[in-house]
Amino acid sequence: MNNHNPDSALHLSSKVHPRIRAFHALWLAKAGQGLPLSSDFDVTALSGEYPLLARIGVDGDESLVWREVAAGQRWPFGPPVTGRPVQEAVPPLSIRRVMSSFRQTLSAGIPDYFETTSWMHGGRTVSLARLVAPLAAGAGRELIAFWEVMEPPAVL
Repeated sequence: MNNHNPDSALHLSSKVHPRIRAFHALWLAKAGQGLPLSSDFDVTALSGEYPLLARIGVDGDESLVWREVAAGQRWPFGPPVTGRPVQEAVPPLSIRRVMSSFRQTLSAGIPDYFETTSWMHGGRTVSLARLVAPLAAGAGRELIAFWEVMEPPAVL
């Protein structure tokens, strides 16, 4: 389950936010010939550079749970809580899409990048990008997810 071919990994567009690109490069550098280990990503240490960072694991009943979450950040969605199900923090209209994307990343072993064009947050619209990537953890897999809040989109 932890086999991975880095050449089959996600290729990001040149227009992707530099911090997303840097995090993807970090993941690739740690990947080598297989999936990076969950222990390769210290969320607390990395949160200075990547403030909206979380590690997600699979609970015994196959539900996704927040394993480690960057502390002290204002999240652009329901705040993730360590040990609680991921879906509790996902906006109701996005649960199917997000959970499906996370599960696909777990099974395929290939990172997933997603941008949403707008997001209501505190009464304003912003753009949000997310990179989620698989990690080797014991006999299974976990995910490392990084979100980047972009500048508000231009008004046309």
